[in-house]
Amino acid sequence: MKILFVSNLYPPNVCGGYERLCFSVADALAARGHTIGVLTSSYGGKSAEYPGHRVWRSLFLFATENNIYEPFSVSPERRADLNSVNVNQLHAVADEFKPDVVFVWNMYFFDAILLDAIERRFGDRAVYFVTDNWLISFFNGDFLGQYFPRVVFGTETDEDVKHRGVPFALRGRALFGSAYMERFYAAAGLRFASQEVIHNGVTLPDVPESRYRDRFLPVRRGALRLLFAGRIVDVKGVHLILEALPLITAALPDVAVSLDIVGDSQDEAYRARLDAIVERHGIAGMVRRREPVGVDELFALFQDHDIYLFPSLYEPFALTLIHALHAGVPTVASAVGGNTEIVHNRETGMLFRNNDAHDLARAVLALHREPLLRQRVARQARLVSSRFTFAHMVENIDRALRAVS
Repeated sequence: MKILFVSNLYPPNVCGGYERLCFSVADALAARGHTIGVLTSSYGGKSAEYPGHRVWRSLFLFATENNIYEPFSVSPERRADLNSVNVNQLHAVADEFKPDVVFVWNMYFFDAILLDAIERRFGDRAVYFVTDNWLISFFNGDFLGQYFPRVVFGTETDEDVKHRGVPFALRGRALFGSAYMERFYAAAGLRFASQEVIHNGVTLPDVPESRYRDRFLPVRRGALRLLFAGRIVDVKGVHLILEALPLITAALPDVAVSLDIVGDSQDEAYRARLDAIVERHGIAGMVRRREPVGVDELFALFQDHDIYLFPSLYEPFALTLIHALHAGVPTVASAVGGNTEIVHNRETGMLFRNNDAHDLARAVLALHREPLLRQRVARQARLVSSRFTFAHMVENIDRALRAVS
């Protein structure tokens, strides 16, 4: 089967894991005997050839060179000309490659006219890979403008913010990365010809049993070692950990509590906010910031800590959580988004109420005070993590694409 991926970026031009995952899925599908084409932008200026992938880097991305997040400005006339170029490139590649199915990966920084051209030409042979809100942004930006301030950063619930008007109907099929994203898109008013949930997956290391820590005992006697690992931005909720830390230490006066924050801290405004919280609570001595680590280093990092904290305010489906469960580190996660599809309260970890530092502290204290609970959730978490492998994800994607063609 001929599969044409459409993606805003493709390696070696990447912003993060999203583009690398696109390559990995394309590579895995090629290994399964499919003929793979990739239509992407020239943004980033790098080029590479990959065995089994034919790549066209001929689309124009509406993004500022050297900083994709800076506002992009061009005259309406120039923008219209560039959109015509993109649509013509889509048709030229389709005429040459003759795909059986078009797999639309991510189209941030393109205009809706290119999406409309895909819908018109391919109809139900278009499949949308939906693991974040990029497709909603094309049709219902007003919904996103309400959802984030009112639900993610506010006190309202998902039920309070829903699209009430005529649905936005697409002819293609949707593959959602989590059941939460399926509900999220329904709330935004998007409808597809068909859809299913295929959870994202990761390649889990094959680790000997001897490397797993017995979670009945703490890493260090008389200490509680807490860990956050991820992007250090407001939506990841690191500030909640810092607000919870004084509550935890007050409840454990004889325990040496420490927190390692591991991740990219380029967001200067948010970093300043965290610094102010640390100073206000006088907790600088127990907080340490560390540089990000690679995926291959996560297992060892988890083994060196007692509890992993994942306090996101918004989370479609977190691959780092899968790594944490596989490593058997007792985990406390916010009860938002796709987190609840991985972490089940008091079974594979602990959940706490969104945006509630007191409830986060409660969950941490429960794990610290109950060794049998720690041991049980660690063992069960390892079993559950095996459901979310990259191989399983690719198998399901392959099945779904074959059904379309």
